[in-house]
Amino acid sequence: MNDAVTFINASVGYDEPVVRDIVIKVPRPSLTTILGPNGSGKTTILRAIIKYARVFGGYVYVDGRDIDSIPIRDLPRYMSYSPAEINPQLILTVRDLMRSARGANGWVDDGSIREVLEFLGIHDLVDRKFNELSTGQRRLVLIARALASGAPLLLLDEPTAGLDLGNKYRVINVLRRIVDERGVTVIAATHDIDLALRSDWVVAIKDGRLLAMGDPINIINEDTLSKLYGINIKVLRLNGRRLIYVEQHEGP
Repeated sequence: MNDAVTFINASVGYDEPVVRDIVIKVPRPSLTTILGPNGSGKTTILRAIIKYARVFGGYVYVDGRDIDSIPIRDLPRYMSYSPAEINPQLILTVRDLMRSARGANGWVDDGSIREVLEFLGIHDLVDRKFNELSTGQRRLVLIARALASGAPLLLLDEPTAGLDLGNKYRVINVLRRIVDERGVTVIAATHDIDLALRSDWVVAIKDGRLLAMGDPINIINEDTLSKLYGINIKVLRLNGRRLIYVEQHEGP
């Protein structure tokens, strides 16, 4: 298999399946977004890849290997996971927070920390305490922590959530650079259509089922988005760009 991640008729969840009979492929390298409304199963798909969610049936492959055949201790060789949030009151410095990450060859060292922070343009934050950072800075640090692991696959849960417009696009640009310049595959679970538009591959999930999958040109359209979010969404084209808006209706 040449894909970074493959789900074949997989049902995944916790006490019971949340996502059922899903078929997904994630090309590499790529920026891939798992797009869908809250509660659709996006995070559960990421957690199945890191063996936190259970596979009830079907198969999940990472780098051509059945996830069941990869011991948990070996997962850092294949992937790094960044949750939607780390406690913002954490008083560790950025350096110490990044040191706490497992890399492909063990704990992340100072050389890797310095190189990644410089690549992302945030080396000036290295001795700052995490709880003193802005929301946008914290997001970039979490991405840096994942990247410093050296894993070929980065799993990010809601990397643009809670950001203002400027910081959101800084994060999106960083993710594009990671893929384009490092050859890393990034999978982001999100409901951010702007991030999906900048992606190479989009997986649309609704109610634990695959709604659509493909490149953004074929997925980010009125029909798919309206079905995905249950509202009437319009897509306009202006100077070669797509603009998304919700059609307004009078009444409750």
